[in-house]
Amino acid sequence: MKVFTPTTSAHSPDNLWKHVGLNVSDSLMLVDEIDKGLEGEVASRIVSWAHITQADLRRMTGIPGTTFNRNSKTRFSPAQSERLVRFIRVLDKAVDLFEGDKAAAQQWLNEPSRALGWKKPADLLASESGAWEVMKLITRLEHGVYS
Repeated sequence: MKVFTPTTSAHSPDNLWKHVGLNVSDSLMLVDEIDKGLEGEVASRIVSWAHITQADLRRMTGIPGTTFNRNSKTRFSPAQSERLVRFIRVLDKAVDLFEGDKAAAQQWLNEPSRALGWKKPADLLASESGAWEVMKLITRLEHGVYS
């Protein structure tokens, strides 16, 4: 039986998981962190690492502005934490696709993709199904399948 082991980006010495203070190598520990609710500081760390605005992060995670602002000072709920982790997972995979080039990954995330029905990958990240489609596309691109 094949066992799923999450990996971190090998190309970036300062990968996003480490920057926000999450241990992706221990999946159960990550689940516990999500269940407790991520600290509000995680959102600020994502914004600084990715060079995006809080508005961009709110849009891509689907967390409403008032909720986002209130929880960024305390803890996010487990559901909001899951959305933040989903975003981290996709962004980390996109940066890895572009061999550590954050700017190229962000450009790709914000351009319409034929494979996604001409939608921008960033616009699909707020839902689990949309993020899943983006991750599938990244995996296809990693393996040279461009359709």
